[in-house]
Amino acid sequence: MKKIIKKLKVVLSIYFVFLCPGLVHAQNFGLINQKPTQEHTTDSQNDSANLSEIKTYEASRSYISNEQEDSRYTLGPNDVLTITVQRHPEVSGKYTINTEGKIQFEFVGDIVLSGMTKEQAAVVINKRLEKYIIKPYVTVVISEYNSKLVYVVGEVGAPGKIFMRGDTITVREALLSADLPQLTAATDKATLFTPSDNGNVILKKVNVYDLLYKGDLRQNYVMRPGDTLYLPATLWAKVARFLNPVTQPIGQAAGTAASVHAI
Repeated sequence: MKKIIKKLKVVLSIYFVFLCPGLVHAQNFGLINQKPTQEHTTDSQNDSANLSEIKTYEASRSYISNEQEDSRYTLGPNDVLTITVQRHPEVSGKYTINTEGKIQFEFVGDIVLSGMTKEQAAVVINKRLEKYIIKPYVTVVISEYNSKLVYVVGEVGAPGKIFMRGDTITVREALLSADLPQLTAATDKATLFTPSDNGNVILKKVNVYDLLYKGDLRQNYVMRPGDTLYLPATLWAKVARFLNPVTQPIGQAAGTAASVHAI
């Protein structure tokens, strides 16, 4: 009997020696089989995230390109250009576009540039110079932006003309150029005046406060040449200005009386 028990112990020992590594291997194999599934899931999530980022990036690039296209600057009367012809300083220099939209250029005479971008103007000048200069290389730089402007009037730091550096300008950019609204401005009651072709004026109410201090871009209207943005004064500012001419002489008289009494 004892011999049988010993034999059973030996068999069981051998069985566990060979069985345990198998179990461990099976567990590891199971874990290995599970890893690709997890990685696959992670990869799918990463792919979705990357796709979302790509779509967001493309949308932002589309917005930027549209904004750049809208804000590109086309030349007009009174703009001053610095035209450089490489290796030919005799025809390089500053030129002002006249009221007819032309510049008077050396050798070639008048060239119409109004309505063109500076890149298009460089191509036109280059082609005109090819008749007189071998392989000219022309660059055009806008030195002074004078042909397009909008107006910001009322309660701002620097009311008046805003010379545009594009064919359009936003309300926010115009306000920044005008040194922002003053404390006396009724920033929730601004008005944008846009002239139309039929002689009428289109009015748009603009909540400048929401635009500047709450980030409401719906109020960031696009302004075009000739538009006017008006910021009225608050009621209290109007009352103070009305009373100031009355109270100022009284204050001066009181001060004079005090001085006389002191003497």
